[in-house]
Amino acid sequence: MTHSNIARIVVLVLLIAAPLVQPNAYWVHVFSLALIGVILAFSQQLLVGMAGIVSLGQGAFYGIGAYTAASLSIAYKLPFLLAILIGGLLAGASSLLLVPIVRLKGSSLAVATLGFAIIVHLVMMNEDWLTGGSIGLMDIPHPTLFGLPVGGETAFYYVCLAVAALVFLTFDRIAHSRFGRALTAMSQDEEAARASGVAISLYKSKCFLIAAIASGIAGGLYAYHSQYLNPNDFSFQKSIDILMMVIIGGIGSLPGAALGAAIVVLVPEVLRSSGEFRLILFGVMVIVLAGTGNRGLAGVITDLVKYAIARWWHKPAPTTAAARVS
Repeated sequence: MTHSNIARIVVLVLLIAAPLVQPNAYWVHVFSLALIGVILAFSQQLLVGMAGIVSLGQGAFYGIGAYTAASLSIAYKLPFLLAILIGGLLAGASSLLLVPIVRLKGSSLAVATLGFAIIVHLVMMNEDWLTGGSIGLMDIPHPTLFGLPVGGETAFYYVCLAVAALVFLTFDRIAHSRFGRALTAMSQDEEAARASGVAISLYKSKCFLIAAIASGIAGGLYAYHSQYLNPNDFSFQKSIDILMMVIIGGIGSLPGAALGAAIVVLVPEVLRSSGEFRLILFGVMVIVLAGTGNRGLAGVITDLVKYAIARWWHKPAPTTAAARVS
């Protein structure tokens, strides 16, 4: 078993034990939000870290998935998993609207996705018949799984953990597939990748589709978790938060994206006792972590662990008095 697999098992065990170590309902609620953020960070990592696409539209797909799952649950009483799946698929279908702009590069593509996010947010704010307008959607039913109610924060936490683990395994498989290698080539040199036979526009469209489905599923989980949706939860700022998760954790690393999501969600709660200085302290921390470069906090931690192992492994044997005498 490799060190990577051992590390994954240890992290999974720690995540499973988290609600048992900290059973407070409020903190379990926050842990669930962090896992939803992890799914969003994975979707952004596919775009930024693997394909080199800077997207500012993930908050829009997140909102589409949330409103779809909530609306289907309220109007048609669809089962929990089916509503979330349809929300993810509809978010993925909406990403096809971005196909005409995938030929753009760099900041031009980022601005185009920003425009899409703004349009979706305006629809959520103003189309009362569809989204409830500025009031939002209320009275979202409690989730049920195979006919059984998913009651309590702890039960829903484990549902979020299972979905996050499934998304991680899927994206990890993508990263090590032929498709993932093509994305890596595209991110490093788009023209060279095109000359090697990579259909750039097709691959970008597939990236947007997969990332949008994952973001939509995260939105469905959020809808059932909060049981109330407000359009301001899916504004342009949400897309910035998702991008921040990847930058802090480390571009190109799925574990780094998860770490970044945990920091963005959990640290403001930990600093809540600081009152009005909470956002200032969080902002300073973000600036410091962003200064670690593309490898992010995950790269720093990896380097520290390797350094510690190297120092321990090559530590010289202690010189004893007997050895000195001899």
